[in-house]
Amino acid sequence: MKKQYQLTKFDGDTYKYISFSVDYARPEEYLLDVAKELARKKFKGYILFDLLLCNGLNSQRYVKSYFNGENFQLDSFVTLNDKELDDSIKKFTFSFYSSKNELLEDSNLLSRAQKFLIRKNFQ
Repeated sequence: MKKQYQLTKFDGDTYKYISFSVDYARPEEYLLDVAKELARKKFKGYILFDLLLCNGLNSQRYVKSYFNGENFQLDSFVTLNDKELDDSIKKFTFSFYSSKNELLEDSNLLSRAQKFLIRKNFQ
């Protein structure tokens, strides 16, 4: 079965990992898999979910949550406005998707213009 997310290390102050959506699946569908992967890495802290491919370029794109080393604290899930993220995170997330043309092409949620902007790494 194809993974519905890609967990990527990020060298930021707030977030050490970013979980990228790689299809239209909602994070609830693969949250346990992300938790298992983070537990294997012995990670504890906040992670950022970039839900571009399931939510699009809207105010629901970014979500943060606290991982306690075993599970996500369900009451810690918070939707973030892109103004709440520093430029290094936005640059990193746009770079991820701009290098994944096949993911963009498979998206029915994003318009052709949005796909073009993401490919060109416009934020």
